[in-house]
Amino acid sequence: MFGELQPIAPEETAYFYYSVTATQSKELSYIGHLRGDFGTDDDQFWMSWSDHAGERRTLAFRQELAALVQHLQWQGLLLNLNEMRAYCRRHPEARIPGAWHSDVCGFCLQTTHYRYYIRCFPHLGDYNFYIYCYRKNHLLGRSVQQNQNGAVNLVKEDVQ
Repeated sequence: MFGELQPIAPEETAYFYYSVTATQSKELSYIGHLRGDFGTDDDQFWMSWSDHAGERRTLAFRQELAALVQHLQWQGLLLNLNEMRAYCRRHPEARIPGAWHSDVCGFCLQTTHYRYYIRCFPHLGDYNFYIYCYRKNHLLGRSVQQNQNGAVNLVKEDVQ
């Protein structure tokens, strides 16, 4: 069901921020994001979903999101806090260039309809992660650039 978990490409880092306007969010087909937290204990785990497109109302999407989290746990990325940190250390190529902390990691994977971006904070003192969801077909032929203030700009590309 899921493609392979990949480190993000440098031009995709802007997909990790929710500082887009409502118009751009619609144009990018931003579905929403899940915030997960391991807590200060290694055996805690909770998540909350922020829905921007009403997608969570569908049974198919809820099932896919649950399967995604299970898949990421099976991969070792979201198994627990220590495993997330170890996974990020094993994949230094996933560090997000220019991030506010040097070891913030970014991964992406896709399904038939969606593209998910996973942002992890493996440094000590932080125990959360985010999963951002976009409709895949709307990302084709456009890219996103982030300016110095963190605002997101859409750039349409010629697709031949």
